[in-house]
Amino acid sequence: MAYLPRYSPHLNPMEGVWRRVKGFLMPRRHYGSVEKLKEAVVQALKALGVWS
Repeated sequence: MAYLPRYSPHLNPMEGVWRRVKGFLMPRRHYGSVEKLKEAVVQALKALGVWS
């Protein structure tokens, strides 16, 4: 058995970005296709200023 460190989202800045994308910028809904979901994620990341 291998020791794995505890999950530490507070040490990973991307966790905060994804939390904001999921919680505030993308309402819970069905997107109909993977492409539409990708578009919504890209738009949310652009709104946060992390997509160039």
